[in-house]
Amino acid sequence: MKYKKLVNLILIVLALAIAVIITRDFVKNRGGKNIENPYAFDVSEYRKVDPAEIIYKEEKVLQLKVGAPKGIDYRNGLIYVIADSSLVQLNLQGQIQNEISLSASPTALAVDENIWVALKNEVVELNVNGNEIQRWADFGPRSVITSLAVSPEFVYVADAGNRLVYQYSHEGELLQQIGAKDEDKAVPGFVVPSPCFDVDLSEEGYLWAVNPGRHSLENFNADGAMRSSWAASSVKTEGFSGCCNPAHMAIMSENAFVTSEKGIVRVKIYDQHGKYIGVVASPDMFDENAKAPDVCVDDEGRVILLDFNRKQVRVFKPKNNE
Repeated sequence: MKYKKLVNLILIVLALAIAVIITRDFVKNRGGKNIENPYAFDVSEYRKVDPAEIIYKEEKVLQLKVGAPKGIDYRNGLIYVIADSSLVQLNLQGQIQNEISLSASPTALAVDENIWVALKNEVVELNVNGNEIQRWADFGPRSVITSLAVSPEFVYVADAGNRLVYQYSHEGELLQQIGAKDEDKAVPGFVVPSPCFDVDLSEEGYLWAVNPGRHSLENFNADGAMRSSWAASSVKTEGFSGCCNPAHMAIMSENAFVTSEKGIVRVKIYDQHGKYIGVVASPDMFDENAKAPDVCVDDEGRVILLDFNRKQVRVFKPKNNE
């Protein structure tokens, strides 16, 4: 009888102990509490950048008085920023030179002698005073125009929705579609998982397009055939990681590239062959969960960033120019 009572007592104690553990675990991990994921990939190590790799220094910050900045370009001493439903022209001291109202929210910008603006699935050409010169027909319901590039002969329109680059004449005639998978032209096809699809032109006028799903940049002849490409797929500083990077890019003098990444937000320089050169801005220079900044370059080799989160234009100069 005594033995049976002892067994019952032990069972009661064990039951109480289990109940306490379950209750404590429930309280610790109840709704609203963060539950640690043992399988989560820790990228904190890759957010660190060796100071020796940072080859630019922030020179100035221009605060924008806008609601939602959308894109940036530079030409002849002026910075052009699209935001909300307007286009703002600034000098390098941050003084507003002009502000132009737009008929809709803009999504992309390119400036030559005139101003080219995309309005989601339209393209509008404006003169420097903001007067409309022409408006091209709607590109269709799937179209999401994310980037424009203008040469003396052509206007290139990057459409993330249809995963194509359109080549137009300046008069609005569609000449060809570039980037569709074509084995004869050795074109693998664009992989665009999100609206991050950028284009720019080399000094010789050749088209470069980001293939973000492949972490590559691709160069095309005027006939749409691929000339060359380079890729850098790695979570390390010298590479691109995530679903779609680089998010933005611009071509500098000597056909070097400045790139901007989302996820681990960083801005970097590569040479014309895709060799990693160094860092313009490291992840710790941006807000937590920041968007990848849009990028352009000025005549002096400075890199100009559009920081979407802080609503700032941030100008970086090479350290070797000090």
